[in-house]
Amino acid sequence: MNRSALLRAAGLNLLLVGSLWSQGAQRQPHFHVPPPKPTSAYDEPLTGYEVAVLTAEFIVNLERGLSEAFQKPISTASAGVVQLEGRHPAWAQPALKELKARGAIPPRFSAGKPMPRYQVGQMLAQYAQRLDAQMRTLLGAPRGKTRFQTQPTIKLKTNHPAYRALQYLAQGGWVNAGAPLYQEPTKPIRGKELPDMLRDIAQRILERYRDEPHLQ
Repeated sequence: MNRSALLRAAGLNLLLVGSLWSQGAQRQPHFHVPPPKPTSAYDEPLTGYEVAVLTAEFIVNLERGLSEAFQKPISTASAGVVQLEGRHPAWAQPALKELKARGAIPPRFSAGKPMPRYQVGQMLAQYAQRLDAQMRTLLGAPRGKTRFQTQPTIKLKTNHPAYRALQYLAQGGWVNAGAPLYQEPTKPIRGKELPDMLRDIAQRILERYRDEPHLQ
């Protein structure tokens, strides 16, 4: 896999999130921007390390943007030095440390192997819960809709270790109901799916805490 091509392609999509902060805290962000052109890497399964790099970059940019938009120091990272367990390639270590500081490395992390979608769901659910708790502490109760009656079918057994994480994402609309995450959670996540899931997280946190009557 051409990792640099993948990072460039997915990075273009993630940069769309950063552009919304320039619109000001009281304006509705515009998410309808054409995605990057597909590449062979864009359609390939992502390893755990690749998911970690892209997700960590997104989290850092999102928290920086939220801090600017709400004029409060919003960060979900724990204080102190983070130590990694095991051996990991140098290029992935900074991302893993960012995720570990936020309690967002899922159990049985796939590392250098293709990462199943449900593991990504676990990672995003852990992060979304932590971010939502931080926002509640700093800003008070959410202003927008927090729960949805129409739920996607989660094609995992209810006793699966990841079921509750996917259920949390579905109930709060953190990840779009039509996402492959719910339909085929045990299959590997592909490069073209992750940017959409991360964008969903950014959109939901804004909808929950921005003072916009049409979203209530």
